[in-house]
Amino acid sequence: MKNIRPTTAALSLAGAVLLGRASWEENHHLSETHITLKVSGLSEAFEGLRLLHLSDLHNSRFGPGQRKLLERAAAARPDAVCLTGDLIDKRRTRSLEEAGPALELCRGLTALAPVFFAPGNHEAIFPDYPKLRRILREMGVIFLEDRRVLWKRNGCQIALAGLRDPGFFKENKLRFRQNLYRVTKGCDTFTVLLSHRPEEFTEYCAAGVQVVLAGHAHGGQIRLPGLGPVWVPSQGFFPEYAQGVHQLGRTSMAVSRGLGNSLFPQRILNRPEIVVETLFCGSAVR
Repeated sequence: MKNIRPTTAALSLAGAVLLGRASWEENHHLSETHITLKVSGLSEAFEGLRLLHLSDLHNSRFGPGQRKLLERAAAARPDAVCLTGDLIDKRRTRSLEEAGPALELCRGLTALAPVFFAPGNHEAIFPDYPKLRRILREMGVIFLEDRRVLWKRNGCQIALAGLRDPGFFKENKLRFRQNLYRVTKGCDTFTVLLSHRPEEFTEYCAAGVQVVLAGHAHGGQIRLPGLGPVWVPSQGFFPEYAQGVHQLGRTSMAVSRGLGNSLFPQRILNRPEIVVETLFCGSAVR
């Protein structure tokens, strides 16, 4: 009896199938990160506040009607949902009719908790952004475009503020920073800031913000063992603010790795991320 061995073609096919499966998992398997933020100045009424932080969907879909993503969101039991930009993608969303995944997600999220949104650079150049904003507002999404709102609970309050991305001003960072200081000026209330851009961290700290939620960096898109995130367009190689929690003075910033992709279609060792931030009064971050 002849010894039957796998052919080179069969091995190549099996390798291609495994590689394709692994690539699919990297782009579609949702990871979940829980962060405890201990921050000074938080009133007792808001101790244990749970914020579901989602960013950079880029019009990706996670199951029919976003079922997989919405199930995970519901399981997190958030007090509020914070969206930090790029719901749509400028390369794949040319009109409102193509924004179905973004609309599905927001419709489902508004049934869970109040939803706050600060737009990113892809919204800035989306031709149908005014229509998208109108529809999302009708769903109940609260737009934080260079403004703040107060959240009151048991006689106490915190401020939720948000900024439009610099892309709305043709990357004019001066205009962006002016809006930051205008939004935070005279605010002695504990403030959570939603902003797409993490690289402006020092400015957020200078403005006296206690908590910042950001995205944009996609976790560096590719992460290498021992080296971490590789590259972010607005930060360059081996970026400092690509993911996780960063502390500067009394300001804590949590950067989401995001959910979707844009120009580069593949994530590597960097699966889509749901972040749940729980706030407590204190002086340490873990």
